[in-house]
Formats: sequence, C-alpha cells, structure tokens
Amino acid sequence: FVVWAHHMFLTGMGTTMSAFFQTTTMIISIPSIVILSGLFLSLHGGSIRFTTPMLFALAFLPMFGIGGLTGLPLGLTAPDIHLHDTYYVIGHFHYVVAPGTVLALMGGIYYWFPKATGRKMNDLLGRIHFWGSFISINVVFMPMFIQGLSGMNRRMYDGGATYVMNQDVLVWNEVISMGAWALGFFQLFFIFNFFRSINHGEKVGANPWQATTLEWQAPSPPPHGNFSTPPQVHRGPYEYSVRGAQKDFLMQGEADEPQAESAKV
Repeated sequence: FVVWAHHMFLTGMGTTMSAFFQTTTMIISIPSIVILSGLFLSLHGGSIRFTTPMLFALAFLPMFGIGGLTGLPLGLTAPDIHLHDTYYVIGHFHYVVAPGTVLALMGGIYYWFPKATGRKMNDLLGRIHFWGSFISINVVFMPMFIQGLSGMNRRMYDGGATYVMNQDVLVWNEVISMGAWALGFFQLFFIFNFFRSINHGEKVGANPWQATTLEWQAPSPPPHGNFSTPPQVHRGPYEYSVRGAQKDFLMQGEADEPQAESAKV
C-alpha cells in the first residue's frame, strides 16, 4: 500500500513523491533482512544433517538473499533511471520467486513425503535433482543481471537482436536458453522419483528425519484423526543436544530420560 510507486519512478510523478516511495521501499526491506539474518545465524554451531530436504532449504537462503539485495538498487530513484525496464529487473524478480520459493517448496515435498505416504523418496535421485536445479537456476538468471546492467530492455520479441546497443550481450541469451532446458531436464528426476516412490520407495517409520515436533509422533501415513492414541507432550518442540540425554534429540511425546551421573554432578 505504501510502496507501489517504486514501479513508477520514470513516469514524471515528481521528486517529492519519488523520495517518499523510495524511503518506504527501503524500510520494508528491513523485516526481510532480519528474518534472513536470523535463519543464517540459527545455523551457526548446529550439527547439520545434509539430507535432500536440508539441501533445498539451505539453497533457499542465498538465492532469496541475492533476490532481495539486487532489489535495493531498483528501489532507489537514481539507479532505477538506468535499470528500469531492463533484464536486471527480470533477474531480480525471478531470484525471489523462482529459486527463492520453488527451492523451498521442493524441500517441503521431500520432507513431508514420508509422513504422507509412509515411504521415502530416493536420496540419490533427490540429490541429482537438487544440484542440477540449483546450478541451472543460476545459469538462467545470473546472466540477466549482466544484460540489464548493459541496458538491454525487457519484453523484446527478438531477444534484443534489433537493439543495436545490446549486441555485445546477446550471447548470454544462448547461455540462458541452455540453462532453462537443463532446468527442465532435471525436473524429470523429481517427477520419476515422486511417482515411483509412492509405491516402491523405502518404507520408513514415524520419524525418519529424527525430528522433535509432535506431528512426527503420528504414524506414517497418519490414520484418521492423525494419532493412534492421544499424544502426550512432555517438553518443548526443539529439544536438541539436551545435557544428560542419551541421544541428540528428544521428541515432544517422549517421557523424560534419566540424566547421566556426570550431568547430575
């Protein structure tokens, strides 16, 4: 409601109005920076298991960060004079909505698939899908920043071939196309993995990811009503590396473990 005119800096709406929307645009970036910084700092000191869902979740962080940081010049009136309506805008926007959201979505599918089906998706195919997608996404969108900084306009039916000043960056169109085809190719691994694993995936128990929250106490797949018996909660949802515990994590539904003698001392 208070930032929409950052799309209209070049319409001649006046410097006072432009300055107002420039300021509000910078202000709304603060919550996103706080959230992203919190996610990065939460990884510090953790014992991270690089499962397929975790790879997608971790890749989301830098991709979303690139998308957000490249948006700052577009929210300022001075650099937007040059960058407005160029391929830079396409690169910025798609770093947010493509890798920033799709990678997180894919990670969620791999993570919740065992709970929904009782079977786990193939890990090797999942890693091929991740690394192929992660690299391809960057091959598609990173060159757009180069083209946009050189002034190449967006929405050109011939990819800029008739735009004389952009001839030196047209070679990146071929790179982007190859990245896009590769990105589509690696989705075949996901599609095959998804449908094959429904009936032929590795059978898993209620808590294949060694998570602590209550939903992983329910059977996989859950019966009607989710829980076979009413669950009991003994602790908070994020009990990792509890001093004196016999294992690295404690689920909410587990009874308190007796503490080791060393912990009592």
